[in-house]
Amino acid sequence: MIVVTRIPTHRNDGTKVTERELRAIMKRVFKVLYGYSLEGPFQGGWRAEDGESYEEMSYRLEVVVNQEQVQEARELFMDIGKRLGQRAIYFEVRRGGEIIDLEKET
Repeated sequence: MIVVTRIPTHRNDGTKVTERELRAIMKRVFKVLYGYSLEGPFQGGWRAEDGESYEEMSYRLEVVVNQEQVQEARELFMDIGKRLGQRAIYFEVRRGGEIIDLEKET
């Protein structure tokens, strides 16, 4: 399974997410889910049900997990979003992906 979220470069109030904060987030993701891939940042936007629009730059965070880790990843990503003062956070789960340990493959 692959879980995906977005890590904003700025909070909804406009304050910058610092490099130190981003490193701490990645360290936490690595500790809990044992790996990650971070790309970007990229431009994106969404409209909430109440009509409020948000446009921001964010990093794409992907992690290969097993089925049992999906809920843990969801909760982790939600907590990260809350700590960054986000109103909402993107979460995607899809089948696929694997880490191939080349030292074990023959």
